[in-house]
Amino acid sequence: MDKENPTPQYLKPYQEAVEEHGGNFEATLWRSKKGQELRFQAFTQAIDFSGTTILDIGCGIGDFAEHLLQVDMQYDTYIGIDAMEEMITTANARTLARATFQVDDVLQNTSLISDFDWAIFSGTLNAMNEDVAEELIKTTFQACKIGVAFNFLSDTSGRDPETEDLHPATRFNTISWLKTAFSLSPVVSFTQTYLHGHDGTIIIRKHEVPQ
Repeated sequence: MDKENPTPQYLKPYQEAVEEHGGNFEATLWRSKKGQELRFQAFTQAIDFSGTTILDIGCGIGDFAEHLLQVDMQYDTYIGIDAMEEMITTANARTLARATFQVDDVLQNTSLISDFDWAIFSGTLNAMNEDVAEELIKTTFQACKIGVAFNFLSDTSGRDPETEDLHPATRFNTISWLKTAFSLSPVVSFTQTYLHGHDGTIIIRKHEVPQ
């Protein structure tokens, strides 16, 4: 990004990581592949994405699309969006089935948030201001057809904030996020039973899951 369009604060950690590592897993700022996998499982164990259209906001190098294919989740189409061009270049090079990737920032271009069943945010909110993240989830939920699913670092993890370094991520107010979720819909699920309570996943649906 140039001087006329400086990198937004929430993207700076990723820009620095891409400059150091290139468009690969290290630049996603995940601490481990295992942690990423457990977060993906929290989505796929609760949601049947079969036949649906998916918008993955902050998709990185397309790892969630790869996970869906590995567990034989027959989604209809998957669109991944990431602001880091290097990440999208890597994602497109993987030629994942029924998946397309594009460079953009939904906070700067909210028109991207339209015409899809599910929106997914995995790790995407971590470097954002909590208020900004909340507004993004609200906007996305209104635009989707079925629901949104997102994870975040939970402040009810039982960990001592004085002894952990999460930079550039911060912990979000879990109870406040659940209140926000229920203000959007009564059909909400929540778990932080993976990663020993370090992380939380909220899924907000517009309708009940068909029995």
